[in-house]
Amino acid sequence: MIQPTRSNKSNGLMRKLHKLKTKPKHFIVDSSGYKLAHKSWKKSLKLGSFLWVVACFAIAALYFCVIVSDRFVSRAELVVKQADQIKMLPDALSMLGIGGSNHEDILIIQDYLKSPDLLDKLDKELGLKAHYQSHDIDYFSRLPENVSREDFIKYYRQHLSLHLDELSGVLTIELQAFDPAYGQRVVALMLQESDRFINKLGHQVALEQLAFVEKEVDRAYQRVQSEKAKVLDFQNNHHLISPESTSSARLGVVSQIEAQLAQQQAQLKQLQSYMKVTAPAVVSVQARVDALTQQLAQEQSRLTGADKDAMNEVTARYMDVQTQATLAADLYKSGLISLEQARVEAYRKLKHLLVISQPTLAEDAEYPRRLYNLLTTGVLLCLLYGLIVMGIATLREHQD
Repeated sequence: MIQPTRSNKSNGLMRKLHKLKTKPKHFIVDSSGYKLAHKSWKKSLKLGSFLWVVACFAIAALYFCVIVSDRFVSRAELVVKQADQIKMLPDALSMLGIGGSNHEDILIIQDYLKSPDLLDKLDKELGLKAHYQSHDIDYFSRLPENVSREDFIKYYRQHLSLHLDELSGVLTIELQAFDPAYGQRVVALMLQESDRFINKLGHQVALEQLAFVEKEVDRAYQRVQSEKAKVLDFQNNHHLISPESTSSARLGVVSQIEAQLAQQQAQLKQLQSYMKVTAPAVVSVQARVDALTQQLAQEQSRLTGADKDAMNEVTARYMDVQTQATLAADLYKSGLISLEQARVEAYRKLKHLLVISQPTLAEDAEYPRRLYNLLTTGVLLCLLYGLIVMGIATLREHQD
């Protein structure tokens, strides 16, 4: 009795495998699971369970077509340019962002537009939170009353879209608001604050460098004035305008005295060759020679000597003072050149937001996309219903 039963089961299994291989469609249709699912589907239709799908779809249609609030989109397009790039590039190319677009600056602006700091500014100036919490907006679309700051930021970012064109560097801002005029004002303020932010960011380092250079120039100017005062004090104390000129003049005097002394000495020797030493002519010339010799010694001691008032000492000290004054003046001139260069660099680093497209005033609501949302809801409801029916059928098959 056992062997025939096993044989029948084996034959039945072989027939099913052969049917699966040759006619897979008939195999699925004739299977007990398919029959049970088909039976359950018909039964569920008879019981009216599909009406739940229709009811849910009707509720969704009522919400999307009647209840949900319209959201209007205000758009603006911008690109970041440095001052030198704006000056050098043609207007058309600058507007298109061609020729040195600041990609990093655009990314910084993109992050700033999503930042909590900008959101606080928008809320303070235009009451953004109050707009999104208005009771004129439907319950599911508006921002809850006692919302946290993190949830407010999340809600704001959900209603803000930023699109960056990598080729041209143009950033497109799209903000969803429940009033078109209000959305336009918010986007305009976003552009204004972004321009201020990028200028502050790009100008900060240049301004610090400029302040440092101005401070150094002021110090150099004070040093010039101090060294100039030292030169004037030195000249007043020694009653000299220029020790070099005075030394040159005294050298001329020494040279003149030496020439006269040489002439008188020659004349003295000539007289002594045929006159006595006591002769009046010899005595007179000798007196002139002695006087010139004494005067020459005095003039030479004024030019050189260990005395601090000697011209060589005075000239050496004057050269030290004059050298310090000249060095201070040169440093001051270099500082002025550096200051002008720093100002040019500060201007070069000045960045601007070029607004290609001003914030638009929407005439038609772009959100919600009613047809798309209804089709999506219908497909999801049908899929969910089908999964539930198949799940029930599978459970019943296992129970049997």
